[in-house]
Amino acid sequence: MAIETLNMTKKIVDFFNEYPDVFMDMEKKTIINYSKKFSKYLLVPDNVREVYDELELIPDENNIYLGFIDLVEKIHSLENKKIVEIGGGVLPRLAKRITGSKKIKEMVVYDPRLSKYEEDTDKLRLVRKRFDINTSLDGADLILGLMPCEAANVIVDSAVKNRTDFVLALCEGGPHGDEFDYFEDEREWLDDIIKSASLDVEQSDMGKLKIKYMREYGNPYPVIFNDRG
Repeated sequence: MAIETLNMTKKIVDFFNEYPDVFMDMEKKTIINYSKKFSKYLLVPDNVREVYDELELIPDENNIYLGFIDLVEKIHSLENKKIVEIGGGVLPRLAKRITGSKKIKEMVVYDPRLSKYEEDTDKLRLVRKRFDINTSLDGADLILGLMPCEAANVIVDSAVKNRTDFVLALCEGGPHGDEFDYFEDEREWLDDIIKSASLDVEQSDMGKLKIKYMREYGNPYPVIFNDRG
């Protein structure tokens, strides 16, 4: 095993020793095993990507969190906005990167999986609940979702219901986010959500639905957003 891989593995093991309950043992093994084969192509399990970003093991040029933030800023400015992220993960890396470097009002993250070790800050509020169509956006200016899989539909539905701008990076796993969807209905699901989102956005006077990609980060799946033009 190369020295670089040994160092990477040690950092991950040390992290789990410091935060022993952040993931289950099986998840820990998966995350550690990726240190032996980790590449710049970051289409990996969410928990792997979260830990590697937490430990600063991903070069900036290969970091999909940074890429997504850059894309969002080109579409809808983040400055002085209240932002809601749905499906932030166990380690809310996207939110922590945004609140740590951008001049926003506040960022609220919804995910029942959020680690108990994560805490609110003056600009970051963590909600350990599942977001649904009846959840109040409480004056949010922008909704974000970075490959939230099954939460994709509720992001679009809530954005349209509240006439709120959104940027949603669709995931590789279809509506349920598992390997079986990947093989069975991924393309059908992507087509359906893009078609329905496009119609909903136009009917709600939120502009047009647009699509971009983040292929430079190894992600072949579309990023959809409303453009008020």
